Amino acid sequence: MESQSDCCQYLFEGFTFDEISRAQPPNKKGVYCIKIQKRGTSTDEIEKNIGSYISNLHWEMVQEYLLDRVHRIHNISECPIIYIGSAGTNAMSKHTLAGRYQDFKKRHTVQYPIWALLYFGWELQYGWKISDNPAETESQLKEQYRTRHNGKLPALVSR
Repeated sequence: MESQSDCCQYLFEGFTFDEISRAQPPNKKGVYCIKIQKRGTSTDEIEKNIGSYISNLHWEMVQEYLLDRVHRIHNISECPIIYIGSAGTNAMSKHTLAGRYQDFKKRHTVQYPIWALLYFGWELQYGWKISDNPAETESQLKEQYRTRHNGKLPALVSR
């Protein structure tokens, strides 16, 4: 019987995984994921603490945005895969796996949840796989993930 912690392992065969703070993905098109290596502080406790910090900004517009992003960690379940994405989905795209990885420091939709998890002791991995058709590969991965998780996407995916 398969445990929850390896419930999706076969979906990511052929991926290269490395610790998120030192990953070196290639400048190629492909699909990527974020995987929990080790859990830290509970997500409820993280949200409580982050909410307290963010409320000190006294800038409601920014508070709402940050809290909305960080709140995604509430969806984390037993499955270690918390995000699936792609890079270079159209023929003219300049996005690469390395570029999307770099986006975690400046503008990626999951940068704040990732930062929060890391701050509170979680260990995460960045995994990638080169693909000539990343949009289709991503779509297939998400569909297979949904099939295994009662129609749900990974915790940090909003669509």
